Formats: sequence, C-alpha cells, structure tokens
Amino acid sequence: MQARYHVQITRAAVGDRFTRADFRRIVRANLSQDRLPNLVFHPELHFDGGALRDAQAYISQQRRLAVRQLLAHSDRAGALDAFGRLTHTRQDFYAHSNWAALWTAQQGGPDLAEPEEIPICSDPLTTPGLRLGNASAIHYLACRVPVYGRWHVRHLVPPDDHETMNLDHPGRGPLFPFAVAAATKHTAVELETLLRMLARDGGTAARELFLGDLPAAE
Repeated sequence: MQARYHVQITRAAVGDRFTRADFRRIVRANLSQDRLPNLVFHPELHFDGGALRDAQAYISQQRRLAVRQLLAHSDRAGALDAFGRLTHTRQDFYAHSNWAALWTAQQGGPDLAEPEEIPICSDPLTTPGLRLGNASAIHYLACRVPVYGRWHVRHLVPPDDHETMNLDHPGRGPLFPFAVAAATKHTAVELETLLRMLARDGGTAARELFLGDLPAAE
C-alpha cells in the first residue's frame, strides 16, 4: 500500500490516542517497512508471496517485542516502533490478499456493498478461499521501469502475482475503499490487543505509559 494510505489508515485508527510526536514515530516505523530490501527479500512483512503464516507470526513477534521493550527495558520508543511495524504488516494484509474480494462477492459485488460494513479477518490462517499474491522480485522491479513497466504488467504478469492483485492505491479499482476500511478497523484492534497484553503483564500503569498522557495527534 502506498505510504500516504498507510498514514491515512493509521491516523484514522489510532491518531487520537497518541501525542503528535508519538504518532509521528509510529508512522516512521510503519513506513520503514517499505525500504527496498524489505520489499524484495521479506514478503512476510507485507503479506506477500504466500507468506501468510510467517506474516501472522511476525505481527505476534512485534507485539511481544513491544511489551518486552516497555516492561523489561523501559524503552517506550522501542515499543512504539514495534507497534508501528506491526501496523504496516496488518494493513498490507488487506491490500495484498483477496479478503475484500471474498467479502464483497458475498454481498453481491462491490456495487452492492458498503466499505464501512466490511469486517476484519480475525483468523487469516483458517479463512476458506483466502490467498495472497505471489511475490516476484523480477516482476516487482520490471513493473517499475518507466514506460516498459505498464506493458510488462499487461502482458507478462500472471493473475496471481502481487502486481495484479494488490489494492495499494485507488487506481487499483473499486475494492480499494474496502481494503482501507478493513485495514483501519484492524489497526484499531491491534492497538487494543497490545494494550490488553500490557495491562495483563504490567498493570494499568504499563498501558497508560504506552499511550502517554499529552494531547492527541492532529
């Protein structure tokens, strides 16, 4: 998903829960996942290449890291960074899977469905028919060559590739608003999940420490 939409989703989901400085830190960590080496060599950070189980494991690992950084090392910045990273991966699930296509098909198609009604995918590992786009470094790089890239997408990229399936921006078609809506809902759920873990392991004070107590982001 393009950076502007990661920022938009994160702001809509959790922007009012953090100070401006903390929100900026979360967003920087979120967007850092799209560094070129991560895009090419780490499909699990983006729910690409069939890395469904690995991507789910990565999100869980980042949750645990956030708790450990805050409670064991008093590293609140590190905890915010871990949260930012996992939000990127979670948001990419909705842009890089066929979840929006599956749900809208059940409603009779995107024209008969409302984006705000789409639910989150609570368990991607057991959802019938769910699939991710294949991750090909060759197609990824070729599609970004000026002029040639558009021809490559039309003629050489298979229908199950990331470059064909992704909902990374509005130009990808009518399913994009559904991906944004579900990603926004799930980002808010991820924050609540992490806050419950912090309260369980460190009490209410740990939860409040993670959130901070200054004016929210604007």
